[in-house]
Amino acid sequence: MIRAGSGLLIAALLSSVSPALAAFERATELMLEQAAPISGMERGNLSGVTRCEGRWLAVSDREDTRLFVLHPEEERWRAEQEPFDLPESRPSILPLHLMAGAWIRSLSGQAMDFEAITCDDAGNRYLLSESLLGVLQLPPHGQTESPATASWLNLGETFYQQGVEAGLWQQVNATAEGLALSADGQTLWLAAERLSRGLVRLQKQDDRWRCPVAGCVLLAERRYMPAEPFGSGVLSAHILSLDFADLIHWRKRIWTLERNEHQICRRHPVSGQRERCWSFAETLLSHAHIYPDAPFGVAEALYIDGAGVTIGVDNNNRARADGDASPWLFRFALPDDWEAGYQHE
Repeated sequence: MIRAGSGLLIAALLSSVSPALAAFERATELMLEQAAPISGMERGNLSGVTRCEGRWLAVSDREDTRLFVLHPEEERWRAEQEPFDLPESRPSILPLHLMAGAWIRSLSGQAMDFEAITCDDAGNRYLLSESLLGVLQLPPHGQTESPATASWLNLGETFYQQGVEAGLWQQVNATAEGLALSADGQTLWLAAERLSRGLVRLQKQDDRWRCPVAGCVLLAERRYMPAEPFGSGVLSAHILSLDFADLIHWRKRIWTLERNEHQICRRHPVSGQRERCWSFAETLLSHAHIYPDAPFGVAEALYIDGAGVTIGVDNNNRARADGDASPWLFRFALPDDWEAGYQHE
């Protein structure tokens, strides 16, 4: 278990972790409770995680027709496959040059490129396809014969057009990376990954999803980490863009996983304004967990509830210093100050 303490303790921790840690501005550190590899995801690439009807669920961006049920164990989590059937049609509103990138990736079995998973209170599961910029809905577990048949949400085109006008959805493999849903299943948020990164909100009307009157785009920004990050004196070998890797709606707020800054942030669900952040840099940049050949953050999956913060790593077949190439999950305690600076309506 890792705890944030006095300045002397932090100095001691800094001396024991990778020098890359100094490259990030230090928000309050999350307290690590468990770090565990996952077995049973042969193709790896843990890209999304959630808890639905008492079950831990995960997706991989390399698996098009299955999700995974995760079984927590003391030393290692075990993944069990749960197949589903894709609809015959694969609609997409992306332009040809972005679709071409999806077609190329499909040659290696990554046609859907599922990057996030969430569910509503009714038990419906929702999977975000980055390559199609679409959301796939699965019925609640056990309500239909296995494998279940999925269907695509009718998102329309307005959210995409407004996003383009704001500078989103510009690059292959850097479009939608996070998905959040209100508990009643009536409001949906998407995170645009990078260049530009952004937050988009849609509301359900009958069987269609539409932009609010004020517009879909809550936030759009193109920002980079400096060559000498935050005056640390440590020069970065790579120019990294600020990004979003996942998000979740919890306690009337949007919580974003900001991968390259190694932090999670609480944001207003209507304005997208950042209210407060917490860091996991001490854990993921420590010698025990760092991937030496990854020039960017590898955290891709986020889940938060009253029991704590869960972050999953998509190491993309990279091995850690100890040679382990498994996907990993990190369980952190919910910070005591999670409501600090909360802007109540």
